[in-house]
Amino acid sequence: MILTTFYPMDHPTKVNTDVRNLILDYALGAAIVALLPIPKIGVLQAIVLLVLNVLLVIGIARLWHFQKGGDFLARVGILFGIAGTILMGFLVWLFMVTVGVIVPLIGALAPGTVAFCYFWGTGQTVHHFYVSKVLTASDRSRSSSEQNEI
Repeated sequence: MILTTFYPMDHPTKVNTDVRNLILDYALGAAIVALLPIPKIGVLQAIVLLVLNVLLVIGIARLWHFQKGGDFLARVGILFGIAGTILMGFLVWLFMVTVGVIVPLIGALAPGTVAFCYFWGTGQTVHHFYVSKVLTASDRSRSSSEQNEI
């Protein structure tokens, strides 16, 4: 059995800042990996990006202390968020390739831009899933007044 030490969660504003910085770090790292100019490493890049994506989600969950209790709409929202992120990545790729026809250097940056867009969107989706579980001050006062009535 692994014993873990309980650390109280920081103020949600600090957690928001930490999560935003974490998402930015992973998104920039993904863009760098996607832009590596080494030929014939596409499969290796895909594996590394998949591992980075899983580590990003785990990192965000760790900052939010793996909070449980998301409602059905939050769970559906994360699925739609990730689907929207995939669609947005495709649209960014299409835009970059289209512009790359006119300016060839821009077309070469398409994989990095798509990776950044995908990681940023996925990170924000997971972050908002955890933010939806945080009680606001009005929720806390409402729940305390309900308990006072009982």
